[in-house]
Amino acid sequence: MKFPEAFESFLRSEINLNKTRLNRLETSIQAIDTFIQGNSVFSPLFLDAIPAGSWAHRTIIKPVQENDEFDADVLLHLTPHDVWQPKDYIEKLFTELQAHGTYKDKVEKHTRCVRIDYKDDFHVDVVPYMEIGGLHYVTNWKTDKHGESNPEAFNAWIEERQLATQGYFIKVVRLLKYLRDYKNTFSCKSIILMTLLGERISAVEAFLSPVLFADLPTALETLLSRLVEYLPETMPEVVDPAGTGDIFTERYKDSWNYANFRAMMISYSSRVSAAIAEQDEDASTNLWQGIFGTRFDPRTLIDSHQLSPLSARTPTSNEQFIDRTLGFPIQLDRTYGVKIKARCVGYGGGVGVRRNGYPPFNLAERGNRVAKNRSIDFRATTDVPGNYTLYWKVRNGGKEADDASQLRGEITQDAGNNIKTEITSFAGTHYVECYVVKDKKLVAKAHQTVIVNTGSR
Repeated sequence: MKFPEAFESFLRSEINLNKTRLNRLETSIQAIDTFIQGNSVFSPLFLDAIPAGSWAHRTIIKPVQENDEFDADVLLHLTPHDVWQPKDYIEKLFTELQAHGTYKDKVEKHTRCVRIDYKDDFHVDVVPYMEIGGLHYVTNWKTDKHGESNPEAFNAWIEERQLATQGYFIKVVRLLKYLRDYKNTFSCKSIILMTLLGERISAVEAFLSPVLFADLPTALETLLSRLVEYLPETMPEVVDPAGTGDIFTERYKDSWNYANFRAMMISYSSRVSAAIAEQDEDASTNLWQGIFGTRFDPRTLIDSHQLSPLSARTPTSNEQFIDRTLGFPIQLDRTYGVKIKARCVGYGGGVGVRRNGYPPFNLAERGNRVAKNRSIDFRATTDVPGNYTLYWKVRNGGKEADDASQLRGEITQDAGNNIKTEITSFAGTHYVECYVVKDKKLVAKAHQTVIVNTGSR
């Protein structure tokens, strides 16, 4: 049996990073951002602080074992200095942070970053990052060289997989990271795990066969079975899908027991399929608990709405729906498509200024994260032929929007240019959807997540 509601509850109660920790992380990153912008050495070079790694990918999980920590990567987007060598960026960043009382005893130099360690809980890796000649680079302190890297493109690649799998890709990654840390039966760097799984996703196949990602346990079975079908007997090259040429397995091969990883993926794939195939509820529960432990228990299901009552996914009394409110029956046509491209274009309402200008960015490249008081253009493109009508829905989530009575959920007809502009006013996870109506039927729709950070950066 699948127990999809139990898996969603298990994620929320046992795996997902809790709100208190997430707020502390975002507050700490906001403080780092503020320090950099006010620092005399780095402020003339500073362009932006960009979410990266598991923070941007939304794959951070709660520490599982007693000594586990969670972490976040922040790209310090800089204008290249006229004189500095690659190692100087990390050297000087370390020096400036160490001279500040808040960070004096927390910082340490690493190959590509300066790490700020908030003891026994989490750490933040601050990575100098710049564009030179149209290519993107991080600095290497040990080799004193620039290394091509494009985390923004990797973020966008992750988002493509997320959309193709109806939002289940990153949840599967969280489940497998939890399994790795809980069982300790295999090891694998998260970036390799995500890449191996993401490369098994065919957008065309997912589009034509949505049943493959109908719910979380089905998505888990699909991706594990695809992974097992692919894994060769000897370690494959796992190459950065962002196109930098970086070979992840070259960097981490000495710490990866690939043969064991392959054997355990084969084992877990088989066990997941057996748990799904078992039709006796108690027997299936026992099989699932043999994989994820006794804290996964469909018999003590925690309502996900109780865990996240202000989620944008939880309907409100005034929320509108394309079928029930506007009366358009849902008859999605798999030959049609519509996509939303969300782009942050500047400060909201013309309020705010940044010393070195405000570089616009696509939300997908930042893990759909954005600060408050920013203006976002949502642009819809569709291949639906002939006459159609486009509608937009904006739905907020989180305590700030609820306190201001701004959870929203209204559906409005597009003005005719397939663009909707919104300002980020409330911290929380929100979404924008667009609907294509043709012949009085909903034939295509698209979804865009918007995560507004707690801080005001």
